[in-house]
Order: sequence, then structure tokens, then C-alpha cells
Amino acid sequence: MRLIKIYLRYYPPGIALNYQKKGIEGTKMIDLFDLTPSCDLQVLTKQIASTEPLITQEVFPQVTEILEKLQKKLKEPVKTKFYLFKTLQTHILPLTNVCFDKSGKKCITGSYDRTCRIWNVESGDEEKVLKGHENVVFSVAYNYPRWYDFKSPKLRTSKLKLLSHISLPSSDRILTGSFDKTAKIWNPVSGNCINTLWGHTAEIVGAEFNPHQCELVATCSMDNTARVFHSETGQEIHLFADHSAEVISARFNKEGSLLLTASFDETATVWDMRAKEHAIVIRGHEAELSNAVWNFQCNLIATSSLDRTAKIWDLRRLDEPQATATHKDEVLDVAFNCTGTRLATGSADCTAKVWDVTGNFELVTIMAGHSDEVSKVTFSPPGGLLLTASADKTARIWNSGTGTCTQTLSGHDGEVFSCSFNYSGDAIITASKDNTCKIWR
Repeated sequence: MRLIKIYLRYYPPGIALNYQKKGIEGTKMIDLFDLTPSCDLQVLTKQIASTEPLITQEVFPQVTEILEKLQKKLKEPVKTKFYLFKTLQTHILPLTNVCFDKSGKKCITGSYDRTCRIWNVESGDEEKVLKGHENVVFSVAYNYPRWYDFKSPKLRTSKLKLLSHISLPSSDRILTGSFDKTAKIWNPVSGNCINTLWGHTAEIVGAEFNPHQCELVATCSMDNTARVFHSETGQEIHLFADHSAEVISARFNKEGSLLLTASFDETATVWDMRAKEHAIVIRGHEAELSNAVWNFQCNLIATSSLDRTAKIWDLRRLDEPQATATHKDEVLDVAFNCTGTRLATGSADCTAKVWDVTGNFELVTIMAGHSDEVSKVTFSPPGGLLLTASADKTARIWNSGTGTCTQTLSGHDGEVFSCSFNYSGDAIITASKDNTCKIWR
């Protein structure tokens, strides 16, 4: 085998080794979850080389330089302040959801006004209005083509070529789910609807692309089902109909082979895409679920519920929770950091909490300061910050290790129900029931 190129993935840190064997190219992925802002890079390089024959003594200096580049990305300036860059206010009714593309240069918004709008994050200009739904556009998503999150370092040697630049594929499809019982696939350049996905008999409340096969999309609905469609043909591939109440989220694992659904029937279910049936039902909550998410490695699942708890489940043993996080009121959202080592929970008790998922599952810190329920929690890409959205009309940025509020993002006139960092972590979007989004830089 001959090493040809090395690609970087910043969040979570990792490298992809592009090699050639008998004239055929292949790629190996090495996750670097142990990389920290303070670890010894020489030691880490030797550890990687001890298990990876493609990393030879000859390329040690280049690999160490690559690790240094990744390490710098993890040294998040937690005291950096964001300023209000632009208020997006052309929707005539409240917003429902927002989403950045992977580059962070574009974002999309859904609204009760039946439209989805594409925005240029750098200029704040509206680029396209996607019209065609006959009811609320509730779910919005970009596709992320394969290798979307890799950058190649500017390094060269006589024998190993690490390109200074590579043209990466951009998000070329948008998926919207609507209360009109349909989902639509859109071309973000032309703004044209490519396909309409039919089959649900009630409102669609969640939709996402398969990360491994972008032509497949999953939708979930108030009709108690989740469905998988082929986005180009519109054909329904799978119907998952074992839930006994509304299905409020549907998320693929990173290989696209499993689908995780959460329901108001108090259960989550892991479905096997190949067997076309559920692999296992996750039981243990005593009230409706509000969310269910994978960690990056997809060996853990976190569920949040109106029973005032969030639970961690090990994919190898889903008959009982590995750990339980508690709040004084309903848990409305749950999120892992990029390496899957920490979990954030947001609650109607006006607090957010961060938990250490490694070891004995300990409470790291409590974020107290909002005066109304916390409906959304999300980590910054490196994980040093936590962003929360609240019904008190603000979003807040917290130090995820100490629980200190570093900044309050105020100015909305209504409940802030959604918020997100872009992939680089240098822009934030907040969405409110006041019909506006705000971009913070």
C-alpha cells in the first residue's frame, strides 16, 4: 500500500488516509477522540503509527504537523464575543426551524408562511424563496455529500503528496417537510422543486438526508410512522409503522444503515435499514419523548422526555439505560458534543446541564440564568461553548466546563426556539416566533 494524500476533519478531530493498493485507491478513517488542546503530539503520532502501517517513520513530521493543526482548532477562544450582524425579517409569519449548510456560508429557514428561504450568511441577503408547500414548512435540511468535512493540509514531500487545496462537493439539495403531509426536494441554486414525496397522512415534523446515501431521505410524521424515500424518484423505500403515537424525530446513524426514531408513545426505536424492520424498541421513559440523538460514533443514544429525565443507552445493550440525567421539569432537548464525551440537556425548569458521558456519567455543570424554559441546546464545534435558546426571548452562550454565561444574545421580541453554530463556530443563527432570524458573527 502507498499513502497518497491525508485529509483533515476538524470536528470531531480525525484524519483520512487516501492510499493506493494494486492500482486501486482506498481511504481509511482514523478518529482522534483522544486529541486534546494540551496532549503531546509526538506521543500521539507514535500511538497512531503503532496500529497504522500507512504512517511510516518517513511521514512522522508531516503527521505531527497535521495533528498540530487539528489541535489549534480545539483551542476555542471561549471569551470571544459575538455581535449582531444581520436580522433576517422577510418571513411574514413565525419561523419553525433553521439550518446551516456545511460550509456555514448559507442557511435556510422554514416558516408558518409556507415558504423556505435561502440566505447568504456572509452578506445577510436573501437568495431564494422556495414556494410550493400548501401549509407550514416545519422541517428544513441540507444534504452533506460524502467527504464534506475534510480539508487537506498545505504540505508536500517528494514521495507523499498532501494537496494544498482540493475542491470539495457542496450541499446541492434541500429537503423540506410540511404540515401539508408532503416533503419536497429542492435545487438550492435554481430554487426549483425537484420532487415531491407523498405517502404520509398527517403533518411531517422531521426530515433528513441519509449521510452515506444522499439520495435517500427519512421523514417522520404525526401519522405515527417514519418513512424512507428515494429523493430522485420519489419512491417510498421503507415504511416503519410500529409506533403507537406521533413520531417526532428520525435520524440516521453515520453509516446510514440504522434509523433512530422517537415517539410520543414513550419509546424510541432503532430500525435496521437492510432488514426493513425494527432492530429493537427502547423502553424506559414514563412520558412522551422530546428528542433522540446519536453520538458521533453511533454507539450511544440519548433520549429526552417530558418525564423530566434524559437517558443514555448503549447500542450493545438497549434493554436498560446506561445512565439517567434528571431535571425538575420536562427535558425538552438533548445534544452530544462532537466527540460524544459530553451530553447537554435543556429543560422547562429554565436550566441546561452538561454531563460527562465517559466513566460514571457525572454532572459537570448547571447553566442557570434563563427566566423561562430552555427549548434548544447545542455545543460549539470544538465543544468549549454551549448555546441555549429560551422562551425568555434570548439565547445564551455558556462555558460548557464551568457553567458561566459568557454572553446573552438579546433583541428578539418573541420566544427563541432554535439556535445553531455554523461548522467553523464563528457564526450563530437564532430563530424566534417574532418572525425573524438573527445572524451573530
